Amino acid sequence: MRLRPEEYGALVQAKLTNTKPFPQAAGALHKDVLQSAALPIIFSTYGSYLLPQPFPEGSPTHPCYPTGHGAVGGACCTLLKFFFDGSQQIRSLLTGAGRDVFVPSADGLSLNTYTGADRNGLDINGELNKLTYNISFGHGIHAGIHFRSSTYWSILLGEQVALSVLQDRARSFNEPFTISITKFDGTIATISNQ
Repeated sequence: MRLRPEEYGALVQAKLTNTKPFPQAAGALHKDVLQSAALPIIFSTYGSYLLPQPFPEGSPTHPCYPTGHGAVGGACCTLLKFFFDGSQQIRSLLTGAGRDVFVPSADGLSLNTYTGADRNGLDINGELNKLTYNISFGHGIHAGIHFRSSTYWSILLGEQVALSVLQDRARSFNEPFTISITKFDGTIATISNQ
């Protein structure tokens, strides 16, 4: 039952404006929050200490944790890791098809060839991990409806659910197999029916 950033902003608003009735939780805010350099900027821009929201209806009414996008992203990318060789290098696959690794241009209107030192080291696992984080962070954190920690732990929750389902389903296959998956934290999970 974790509150959302929007609700936390309401506690800051109540504390700094001495709102009546005064919420008990507003009195327990840490002093570092009240001394944040962001508060005067928010106040001068919006006329209050409430956190700005891109959604006119505000945050969803269910708790901040777990995040739906994080849990589903973590589960789906873990399932993909089961079916694909995560150590496969991306660039060799692309150049074999006459393409290369691209990044968006500064204005976002075109693609440029990626020339970073790591371009030959990009692999399937790394790209799936980035996809998971981009989906969840892009939706929840940048929109101000989730905390970073709620997103992170939701991704790990989704991963654990997927690993559990995969291990349960492994027993239903006749062909013996053992597959190792690199988890989001870099450790290895093994799915086997042997």
